[in-house]
Amino acid sequence: MQGYQVKKVDTRLYIKGLSGPLVFQALYGIIATFFMFSILYILVGVFPAVLIGVPAFFGYLYRLNTIQKKYGPEGWGKKQTARKLPQFISCKRRIHQIS
Repeated sequence: MQGYQVKKVDTRLYIKGLSGPLVFQALYGIIATFFMFSILYILVGVFPAVLIGVPAFFGYLYRLNTIQKKYGPEGWGKKQTARKLPQFISCKRRIHQIS
């Protein structure tokens, strides 16, 4: 019997097309939308709360979905880190030249 070695185990959390830290951002968005809806429901009423809360919720999930498709969780983390760098530091791709 031949044994196989596992090179890398993927321990990220996957839910509905989101992975890694984007899952937790979606969770935070759901909780924030719930609290926003509750406050608007108490202060303003049902219809304005629904008209503001539901599109905000789906817009935030759509934004996370496009981030997942465009960058992925690792690429999004790298982009967030690059934004925090000072302006005189720039990240460039390595260009491979054939000599």
